[in-house]
Amino acid sequence: MSILRLADQKTTEPYPGVRLRIAASADAGATQVRVLVATIQPGGSLPYHVHANTEATYFIVEGDLAATVDGHQVDMHAGDLVLAPPGVGHGFMNSGDGPARVVTMFPHSDPAVAHLEPGPKREGDLPPNVVFRDDVDPWTPWERCTRYDMTNSERGALSTAFSELVFQPGSMAPPHYHPETEEAMYCIDGSLVVMYGGDEIPFSPGDMFVAEAGVRHTVFNASNDVAVLLPMHPTVAPVRELIDWTPKTPLPA
Repeated sequence: MSILRLADQKTTEPYPGVRLRIAASADAGATQVRVLVATIQPGGSLPYHVHANTEATYFIVEGDLAATVDGHQVDMHAGDLVLAPPGVGHGFMNSGDGPARVVTMFPHSDPAVAHLEPGPKREGDLPPNVVFRDDVDPWTPWERCTRYDMTNSERGALSTAFSELVFQPGSMAPPHYHPETEEAMYCIDGSLVVMYGGDEIPFSPGDMFVAEAGVRHTVFNASNDVAVLLPMHPTVAPVRELIDWTPKTPLPA
């Protein structure tokens, strides 16, 4: 699939006050993932619904949302995440004064959707699949990069690994490929360069990159500013094979 530019992504308006951008789909060549980006205006909502055949991950890029997850009601903000298991109801309303933006990832190319009415409000502890940024410990997977593992098997995911990577200038992910699965990457801030099959391609906010199984790839920051990326895998344990590769684009010192 390579890169689907922001300007080339199809958009729909499925609900009042909601604009949906299709960032990765079967129509664009993805076979294992589907990624949507919803912009929700104040008072707009993604109605309560379920996906019977797949789990779904919702990462809040910006804004404030009132979420309902399996009857639990919770306020969520930029950097927070909801993982909805198959058959578990969930919905989101923009409770803030400005637009909210949500990246949704399915480890399935054709997720089923069924709308329903939320049941009685549930009390007690939230399920582990409701994740607040303040509860996620960052770590350094390689030099000059900070990683937040937002959901994986430890947080109840069945078939999703979803992270946020913050690339300082000059940082590069180890070049690799996944022999069995796709990897989807969505740029949310800054300027990056993607290596796809040996080619180096500029990668900007809103662009979507999908590397097919077996395709060599990596991402690096050749700019002088911080850049932020969301890598997404349709498995909780992606297999990685490292490769030798050196970028032609110069990196800042």
